[in-house]
Amino acid sequence: MDMLPPLYEIRIAGHLSPQWVDWFEGLTIALEDDGSTLLSGRVADQAALHGLLKKVRDLGMPLLSVNQVQFDEIHQNHSKQGETKMNSIKKIDTKVLLSTLWIVVMIKMLKADILSLNIPGAAEEVAKTATITGASVPQLMLVGAVMGQLGIAMIILSRVLKYGINRWVNIVVSIVTIAYIWGGMASYPHYIFIAAVETLCLLLIIWFAWVWRNIEA
Repeated sequence: MDMLPPLYEIRIAGHLSPQWVDWFEGLTIALEDDGSTLLSGRVADQAALHGLLKKVRDLGMPLLSVNQVQFDEIHQNHSKQGETKMNSIKKIDTKVLLSTLWIVVMIKMLKADILSLNIPGAAEEVAKTATITGASVPQLMLVGAVMGQLGIAMIILSRVLKYGINRWVNIVVSIVTIAYIWGGMASYPHYIFIAAVETLCLLLIIWFAWVWRNIEA
């Protein structure tokens, strides 16, 4: 009868991010309460073990221990608990997250525009901005319409674009949108507050797009 490959436990410092789960396919991944990550499973041979350790090295996460262990019921239950925990985290999809943040940004933009309509002298404020920028009022309205449509497009594009271009489109458009928000900023408290929330969401988009990793890309 063929013997099963040996069972190994590899412990690394820090919690493994969800985007790296597929890199360790075949292993059970448990996020431990002490802040470490436990990778466990059967490893075919020494070459396969060295391959796993190389992946850990490439992650830049400190290796704490490597142990060959005996499979028992306690370890099996522990692994299942860790696997369930990791699978629940894995459900967070970066594309959905980016798209949702763009929805929040667009709602905030619309809210700011609606509230601004109730302020006396709003039209004069637009005319003043046109004078400062050297653009006509219709041109300013056109820029606002384009930026609004761009934000709406990002809600869809964040879900359908391929990984590489998706990251950079989200980063670039977020930077442009932040410049637009503060470039045309009014001094009204409601606008400053909403602009701050919009900027926070856009910075989160930039951050999540920047740290987004797709092994299959």
